[in-house]
Amino acid sequence: MAARYDFRKVPSKKGNGEEPKLYPHIVSGGTIRTRTILEEISEASTFTVGDLEGVLCALTEKISKYLVDGYHVELGKIGYFSASLKATHPVKDKKEIRAQSIYFDNVNFRASMWFRRHTSGYVERAGKYGSRSSSQLSEEEKLFRLERYLNENAFITRSDYTRLTGRLKNKALEDLNHFVSQGVIERRGRGSLLVFIKKTPSKEEI
Repeated sequence: MAARYDFRKVPSKKGNGEEPKLYPHIVSGGTIRTRTILEEISEASTFTVGDLEGVLCALTEKISKYLVDGYHVELGKIGYFSASLKATHPVKDKKEIRAQSIYFDNVNFRASMWFRRHTSGYVERAGKYGSRSSSQLSEEEKLFRLERYLNENAFITRSDYTRLTGRLKNKALEDLNHFVSQGVIERRGRGSLLVFIKKTPSKEEI
């Protein structure tokens, strides 16, 4: 499924009556709850939902602890967390305020370069068409995106491929089956557990 976008008018900061500029923004498709993510990971792995919930709770506690201790926290390839402070009132001289007047205000998140690249993909205009259609990428571009993804991940699902290329369900499966026939990838599993992995060269091919 491709992300949808629309445009939002932003008035000129100069306040000179200039025509508002249009800026693209994501049209939210809703909120994916933690439970949904854990169940999907569980179905594609040997971890139970309970195992994953335990790890998530432990990570949450550890991240919170290190932020309170004054550290920045890196979370895998996702990015970095840091805490911000706030004073009860603004001052011009740091001697004018005591520690009791400074408190934790918020937690900031900065996505890693890898995560930003990984979330790039196809978008379509919200409400532009009566029905959705697949993107029309060249085979070279689809292959490039697929190989780049599999260089960084152990496997790819049909849903992953759709997000990566904007190809809808049936077209995405056609593409993946085509790349299987071309010897680029291999199938593993079936049904909701079907994934595709990079093809391992046979002894004759090595």
